[in-house]
Amino acid sequence: MKEEKKFLQSYISKDDICVLALSGGPDSMCLLSLLLELGISVVCVHINHHTRVSCERDYVFVRDYLQKRGIPLEYFAIDRYESGKFTEQEARDFRYERFREVVLKYRAKCLLTAHHGDDLTETILMRILRGSTLEGYAGIQRKSLWNDIVVLRPLLTVRKKDIYAYLDEHHVPYVEDESNLDDSFLRNRLRHTILPFFGQENPNYHRKMLQFSEVLLGSNSLIKEEVKRLRASIEQDQKINVLAFKQLSLEMKRAYAESYLSDVYQEDIKVISKQHVRLFIEMIENARSSCMLDFPKQFSFVKQNGWCFLQKKQKFEPYCIKVSKSTILPNGDRLEQMDSYGEKSNYYIHLRTSDVCFPLYLTTRKVGMKMEVKNLHGSKKVNDILIDEHIPQFKKDAIPILIDSNGKVLWILGLKKSKYDLEKDESYDIIYKYIKREEK
Repeated sequence: MKEEKKFLQSYISKDDICVLALSGGPDSMCLLSLLLELGISVVCVHINHHTRVSCERDYVFVRDYLQKRGIPLEYFAIDRYESGKFTEQEARDFRYERFREVVLKYRAKCLLTAHHGDDLTETILMRILRGSTLEGYAGIQRKSLWNDIVVLRPLLTVRKKDIYAYLDEHHVPYVEDESNLDDSFLRNRLRHTILPFFGQENPNYHRKMLQFSEVLLGSNSLIKEEVKRLRASIEQDQKINVLAFKQLSLEMKRAYAESYLSDVYQEDIKVISKQHVRLFIEMIENARSSCMLDFPKQFSFVKQNGWCFLQKKQKFEPYCIKVSKSTILPNGDRLEQMDSYGEKSNYYIHLRTSDVCFPLYLTTRKVGMKMEVKNLHGSKKVNDILIDEHIPQFKKDAIPILIDSNGKVLWILGLKKSKYDLEKDESYDIIYKYIKREEK
């Protein structure tokens, strides 16, 4: 393990504190032993995923081992999963958020994980099978940046068998995760069938994979520099100029998409596949002026007004608010009752008390909701009105609608009024003005 120790010493001094992800398995116990040999101060983080009976055993092993040596332990447990069952992505997100908390708490120099050469090989093969970006195909990096945290993986230069040999030689105890034997997982199938074949052909295949990874990362770095210059000329605040993007070659469009997505997703780039890159390009190039597409990790890819951009999805809650003299909506817009005629626009409505049933309410659209549109004989579905007005799908749910106590639609604020809106020379006694937040 001389090379691995030298790598650690090139980044961490004895005055530094580092954080180690410690499962209690052979890989992380090997890395902990190396750190202790070098006299490096370490804080360990153990995550209980509650996915098997032996998880509690692992925690007790880690706790007792660290207590005997006076090494700090930060313990976290996942009590429930959003989908009701274990998912690798949700577990990974939880782990890395906790790692980041501990790194910041102790002002640590870096985060250390015990990924080894076989892990790298498996990851590259999985991404080749599933599809990814150029950076994604490179697999796990020996040094990377995640949310401004330096992540080091010193064991990428060794195979699993080397780790076992080290543990035996130094009499380091560990626990085994029996789920590593479960071939229902693709990673395990590759580990049990493909890697032994690689080992027969070349015992140092893991180093070849590391070289392959570094070549890809080097090439990707050059491409990223060129794309960076290009992006500066056609982007504003991470919004892509649609017309300028369409002028690029197909190869540059792909590189551009991968660069953009990599900046947004950073360490989570592995959730992006070739399919996402293709959809990214197709959406920018399609003829529709406005549309939206769901992307991983609660992002939406939005196209509107000649620009495209990724944005974090905003959790939207339907509402129904009783109207008063001044009514404030959840997004900060408001409805004000006025004393005199305002103007003939979709931001004012003039009603007669005898035509409506009080109280009035501001609400969000509901399935099948209809309105008797002003100057149009008969009723029309609210959703069809929004389509005619070219309202993007992602904005439809947030548009406020004025109804009376009988559910009669009086006004789609800022867009369309019902037949109950009266003209200036008619008899009305209720006036409302819709004031959007940006107009305040």
